Amino acid sequence: MSWESCIILLNSDSTGSFYCGDIVTGSVVIEFKKKQKVEHITFTVYGTSKAQWSRSMPVMPYLKMYSEKNTILEYELDVFSELDGKTISPGIQTFHFHFVIPDDAPSTFKSSIAEVKYFIKVEGKADCKFKKLKIVPFVVQGNINLNHLEEYLIPTFHETKKTLWGSGFFSICFKTYIGFSSRQYIPFEAIITNEKKVKISKIIVSLIQKLEYSVSSGYANEEKHINKIEHKRFSHTVTEMCHFGMEIPQTIPSSIHLTNPTVDISYVLRVEVVFPFHSTLSKDIPVTVATIPVMHHDFSDFQYKL
Repeated sequence: MSWESCIILLNSDSTGSFYCGDIVTGSVVIEFKKKQKVEHITFTVYGTSKAQWSRSMPVMPYLKMYSEKNTILEYELDVFSELDGKTISPGIQTFHFHFVIPDDAPSTFKSSIAEVKYFIKVEGKADCKFKKLKIVPFVVQGNINLNHLEEYLIPTFHETKKTLWGSGFFSICFKTYIGFSSRQYIPFEAIITNEKKVKISKIIVSLIQKLEYSVSSGYANEEKHINKIEHKRFSHTVTEMCHFGMEIPQTIPSSIHLTNPTVDISYVLRVEVVFPFHSTLSKDIPVTVATIPVMHHDFSDFQYKL
């Protein structure tokens, strides 16, 4: 068919994203440049996931490929039924639509290994004419609200310890929240017991995104550093307390309540104590990144009990 232009308008929030469970509304504006008979125009919403990676093998063919593509969402909406089989005149016509994003839809994602994407496809055909096609992508985010779960509202304590060769006992108790959203500031408190006052170079706290890719024939894992903060001011006394924090950047929410996702997304806070003359002391704290800001209880109301 012959249209001059086809514009798909989506009514989204200020971020341009839609969230699981949302009703998506919008309109299609089509300008026809001449009189013609329409055979059909279709409106389809698609979501697809795909992953591909390779792994070396000790025998022929020496390289094993893992690959899979799935359709995770497909709606065909009856948006243009009034045009099918009809002769239309030149001009601009507007058509409205709405559809629901499932509660368990995975978030939009892209890496060198996998991709999860969503798009709308409008396809039209007139008598004896080539097809016309318009595709518009849109972004879906998981809708995760932790505010009804008490364990995410209060700070938690995470202790790790070791005996430093020739330098006595050392421990750190790390206090923080284990649930938060993008663009939230998260406070940290480190309570250090340093029996021999051994020199500390720095404490590094990193937000790590842990990715597990899964297809029917296998799986692969990957880590990505999302953000990092360092603390370097120490009194080097037997006991000391350090206060610092991290601004959480915009990132994809954790994957929860998903069934057999191609990409499973989780997070940890990796706390590392770096010494100039001893091996690094490290601990991973599992955390959840929500969509909605978490309304935490006051950080100072909770104290570590020795």
